[in-house]
Amino acid sequence: MVILILLALLPATGCAAQDEHNRRFAMELAVISGDLRLLREGGMAPRHRRGLVDRITSALGYLGLLARQARQTASGARGADPHHDLNQLRRAFFANDLPATAHRLQRLMQDYPLDIRGFIALDATPARLERGRKLHRDSCRACHIAPDRARDNPARNLFIDAATMPEQEFIARLLAGVRGLPQTGLENPLADEQLRSLLAWFRHGTSAADRLPPDLNSVCAAERPD
Repeated sequence: MVILILLALLPATGCAAQDEHNRRFAMELAVISGDLRLLREGGMAPRHRRGLVDRITSALGYLGLLARQARQTASGARGADPHHDLNQLRRAFFANDLPATAHRLQRLMQDYPLDIRGFIALDATPARLERGRKLHRDSCRACHIAPDRARDNPARNLFIDAATMPEQEFIARLLAGVRGLPQTGLENPLADEQLRSLLAWFRHGTSAADRLPPDLNSVCAAERPD
């Protein structure tokens, strides 16, 4: 999504319990796990499947760096050394053994869980919904309102994802933002409350057809399920 983030630096327990490097590593694991879930479910166009495989392959390339950074922190040093599981994870994925890949991911996610307690059971207050609506309009809608299906990794319908994805996966994707192949290094420009507002809007907001050109109204009507 066009919230310019790849690896967000967002606190999650209350406001600041999980340190930056552990959060980035845990978030990446959660997103890879979600991409793997989509691969295993199937039903996608061949080019979209190839795009998803390429995206996971790219992430596996820098996951070791994130693991080393996480291990250098006090909280990370208390966890299990992830490098054996990372090696087994890569080996399983490149052998196209998706069940074994999922198993290794679950082991890693148990040792390095993403702390999302600051983003669950949110109150959808009028102020929060209005802030989320504006952020979606200004930062997300341009790509997600009419995704380019010719792309290998087209943008997804965020309202449908918020309603159907496992909660941790959707929150991780929201924090991670743009999921292109390169690790762009862009940091999250949004404050915690802004991201909570986006999350509230995707869960509880109405279809975002406000102030769009007439030719886009039919597209907007399908942006969020009834």
